[in-house]
Amino acid sequence: MNQSTSVKNKKFPLLIYSRYHRVHRGLSMALFWLGVVLVATALLLRFLHPRSVTGDARPLLMIGVVIVMFGLARYLLTLVFSRIAYVQCTPRNIKIQTPFVPVVFSYKRIMDTRPTTLRELFPPDKQKGMRRKMLEQLWGETVIVVDLKGYPMSKSWLRTLMGPFLLTPKGTGFVFLVKDWMGLNRQIADYLEQWRARTSRVRTF
Repeated sequence: MNQSTSVKNKKFPLLIYSRYHRVHRGLSMALFWLGVVLVATALLLRFLHPRSVTGDARPLLMIGVVIVMFGLARYLLTLVFSRIAYVQCTPRNIKIQTPFVPVVFSYKRIMDTRPTTLRELFPPDKQKGMRRKMLEQLWGETVIVVDLKGYPMSKSWLRTLMGPFLLTPKGTGFVFLVKDWMGLNRQIADYLEQWRARTSRVRTF
């Protein structure tokens, strides 16, 4: 396979985390501005009535500061998640960089790879609440499903690390929503073919 080092080491950003940020940033900014209003109100009360309501304004000020910090932290956290999460193919394994820790699995676990749509994996009529809001603009997107013989760690732990949309709802496998899904599918297929060729050579000796 004639690929440059940059192509071999290409990181495919996981778009589900970008969607997660877009869905949650509205609430994060609403909390931030609510906190700003509370802080401004408390400061205005202290300025207009420095003696009579200073004590009453202090709890309002503290609550406002906490809400501002929480809204800002929430916004930045989901933004960071959207920037650092990716999937990357190497000659030895596939790495999924989650927002918390990387998950790595070898090609020997792979049974098959296939493109499909999120609509096929997560039917709209079965999604409720926040799950539906997360997917409502993505159902037509093509994803790469990597069917596995087994997960590299427990499914419950993977679900905690990744959320529900990187694991196939039925069976055992990962779901990769990336912009260049054809490039990712091609890399997985090429590296899988190389791994099988190496394994076959080893068995012949």
